[in-house]
Amino acid sequence: MRLVETLRIVGTNLMQNKFKVLLTSLGIIVGAVTIILVIAIGRGGEEQITGQFKGLSAETIYVNPDYGKTIGTDLDLSKLPKLTQDHMKQILDENPFLKDITIRNTYFRDTYINGQKSNPQIAGVLPNYETINNLRVVEGTNLSDDDVENNNRVVVLGDGVARKHFNTPEEAIGKMIKIGEQLYRVIGVLERKGDAMQGVNPDEALFIPFTTGQRFLADDYSMPQIVALADSIDHVQAAMTHMRATLDFMLEDGSDYMLEDAGSRIDAAMASARTMNLLLISVATIVFIVGGIGIMNVLFVSVKERTKEIGILKALGASREDIMGQFLLESVIISLFGGIAGVGLSYACTPLLKLTEIPAVATWDGKAIALGFAVVTGTLFGFYPAYKASRLKPIDALNYE
Repeated sequence: MRLVETLRIVGTNLMQNKFKVLLTSLGIIVGAVTIILVIAIGRGGEEQITGQFKGLSAETIYVNPDYGKTIGTDLDLSKLPKLTQDHMKQILDENPFLKDITIRNTYFRDTYINGQKSNPQIAGVLPNYETINNLRVVEGTNLSDDDVENNNRVVVLGDGVARKHFNTPEEAIGKMIKIGEQLYRVIGVLERKGDAMQGVNPDEALFIPFTTGQRFLADDYSMPQIVALADSIDHVQAAMTHMRATLDFMLEDGSDYMLEDAGSRIDAAMASARTMNLLLISVATIVFIVGGIGIMNVLFVSVKERTKEIGILKALGASREDIMGQFLLESVIISLFGGIAGVGLSYACTPLLKLTEIPAVATWDGKAIALGFAVVTGTLFGFYPAYKASRLKPIDALNYE
């Protein structure tokens, strides 16, 4: 049987059963939409993670209290040894793999900005916090060494804080705000960042000199943290090894503090995103399998309904391969139609995801994968019914009632 004749027979059968084709392809349509949206959500999640860490160097190393040691124990957090600027300087002096280091502490206090009560996060930092965390002052000036040495009550605002309490960031410069019981003068406003630097969202925080914070805001439970920058990504582990040795020497129990590099955090976040992506793709695959089973059932019914037609075709000289190719082609066309319809429907569904604030980035490879899944599903689940049809004997098929 020629290919043109096969296509004509397949086309006729499909056009005569348009409603059945639509119902049969519903599973494939849903599967195609699902896998496109799943891949879009996965890509959106990865881009969101990339955006969160875009301003964070992979060479960054954090020294934090090991809060895990206090869970389920009677260990008092206030009894942990506190890191100081002297510790920070010794770590830098003894480590050939570090190019910069800083120390910071965070606090929460009632704050009054432009007559409005607020409760932003307050970070006591050194002037080099700006370069280590890839921040930039866009209005006014940054904190200075003189501010740190003299415990000056000055503050740099995050972009979000400045825009919330003032008409423009420029208007904030020179204004006085109250943090706790002291007044502070605004000297600068940071560029909008959009991501956190391990627990501190720079857009929604206030930055004051480290020594000022230690003098006016610190208490027994304030735990300073050290942030270091390795001289290259290849030296991160070596730098951490040296830092661990210095901590163990300086502190009574260096294990009270844990070291964590930003690269590991980025890898862990991306691994979590990929795992979630695989989970969602597994769900989409199940949907495709259900759709494929639907195609197989309909083809079995179609074989039964067209048994005499098969007998006539075989009596006229059609081979087993011709009959098998005819039914298999029907299955592939139905699934391909479902895949194309699913791709079209995804254009309407993707914007709906954005309304729910779920990060989603539609890609052409997602649509190609959905079409590929659809065709493969149709081929796999259409094979057995097509095989059964091709094995029918002409005499039995013609006598079938």
